[in-house]
Amino acid sequence: MMLDKVAILQQGDLELMQSYDYFNEKSPCHIYFICKRPRVVIDKSRTFVTDDYVDLYFKIQKEDTFEELHIQIENVFETTDVAIAATYPNSRFELLANGEVVFEASAAVFLQQFYQHLEERHFLDLDVLYVGQSFGVEGARTAPDRLKSHSTLQNIYAEAISKNPDCEIWLVLASFLQINLMMFDGRTEFTDEERSADKVRFQNVYNKLNWEGINEQQKINFTEAALIRYFEPPYNKVYKDSFPNPAHVTYTECYDLDVNAVCIELQTFEKANFCLYSEKVRVAPWHMHNFPLHSPQDRKSMFEIH
Repeated sequence: MMLDKVAILQQGDLELMQSYDYFNEKSPCHIYFICKRPRVVIDKSRTFVTDDYVDLYFKIQKEDTFEELHIQIENVFETTDVAIAATYPNSRFELLANGEVVFEASAAVFLQQFYQHLEERHFLDLDVLYVGQSFGVEGARTAPDRLKSHSTLQNIYAEAISKNPDCEIWLVLASFLQINLMMFDGRTEFTDEERSADKVRFQNVYNKLNWEGINEQQKINFTEAALIRYFEPPYNKVYKDSFPNPAHVTYTECYDLDVNAVCIELQTFEKANFCLYSEKVRVAPWHMHNFPLHSPQDRKSMFEIH
């Protein structure tokens, strides 16, 4: 399962997110991450403006101290009457030109557009605390719907903020694409009977994967399970040590089809200028992990055949 679309927001932005057509029927959002990262605020007292540039200053909180970050943007407002408006804790701000609001942004999200140009940018990366899914009747319920009244989110907010007052909680909404990889072993010799049976099996699996499709709920189930097993987020309990497992009824189709492995791939840097990490997984712009559904004794991985 490969990451298709991704959006970063905070709980207060969920209503606005639903008004966009970013996630749609072709790429619905049913997987979400609850994450944390250092609090970023704008220093509204230190804005400097010339005819050519606007200098903005931000503060990144690290426990009881703040690190300063200076950003210079081009003055495209045709005036030097440029000001910053923000209210405590100054994590969101408005930029005004001639007294009119030009744009409003979260300080952290604003800085993400400069991610590739920052010498120190780890503060924009996201520490995964929880991975969840949302899938209602006929798939009607999406992650933004659920998160608006999600008890787990509220509990994580309360506990994580109390333990990490220098951090903010962020939501990562995601949709995934199913990519199928199939391989033929041209070296092993088969009897005519085995070859005939294998041909029938291949046709059945091919048709199911490429035309009928795996049940959407089961697909979401094993995607969520694989992500939990990979990141091992502290607030997840199920699947952290038990994926994959043929006893789990939530993704039995994979075993019924005799699928060899499930793989997850996330390229967040290219899509949204951030990296994911957790207590168990190092920070990286690209994460990929393969989960064999059978033991090495029963089935060799296609990536291990030489």
